Amino acid sequence: MEILDKIPGIIGYAVVNAQDGSIEEVKGSSTSPLGDLSAFFSSAGEVIGNSLDLGEIDYLSLCYGGHRLVIFQYENKYLGIELEREQDPRAFMEKIKTAITPRIEVGAKPVIEEVKPKPVIELPRSIGSKLQQINLLIGEFGAEGNKNHWLDILNQGLGILAGDLLPMVGVIDEKLTFKEQPPAEKEEEFVQILRTIIDFLVKKAVEEFGSSQARVKVQTVIEKMKQG
Repeated sequence: MEILDKIPGIIGYAVVNAQDGSIEEVKGSSTSPLGDLSAFFSSAGEVIGNSLDLGEIDYLSLCYGGHRLVIFQYENKYLGIELEREQDPRAFMEKIKTAITPRIEVGAKPVIEEVKPKPVIELPRSIGSKLQQINLLIGEFGAEGNKNHWLDILNQGLGILAGDLLPMVGVIDEKLTFKEQPPAEKEEEFVQILRTIIDFLVKKAVEEFGSSQARVKVQTVIEKMKQG
């Protein structure tokens, strides 16, 4: 992102892969962990946006000390840019959009990029069954019009327990979904994480419904899973 090096007012910036959350580049004079901050809050923004059905988030603006971090998606990357705290993020975003939007010369033919279909995600049965159980539990616990409440609880559990799983999943159309193929070597670890999230949801159900009613709801989910 050499174009960012030429824009005044930028203290430093980080480039994060939007698919896997990996930090690709950090530049500038900032002493803050821009890569980690940008990776964490871009992933958290996705989770919050999906769970609250906010649609596409234009940008995030965070303040710490005398600095401001503006995070936004550009193509298949997340850019985290550190500024002075006093800078207006909205005005800055307008300047950034103008700077990074490619200009097409008069008479030049626009380049048409080939859009490749997203790869099909084939989950191992052990992971798929736990994912199905979580989504059925959310549906059962939120059956009386409280589904958004239970999606919030799910996101809370993900934030606490998901660890390495967090960047790979998201709530899409009110269902916990994998955004990419999980690595084969992580299968056992991810199954254990999903199991702890199930335990977390059941514990919350006992707190809200009481043990007897929660047991009935869990049994209903078990019967649904047996039916396929």
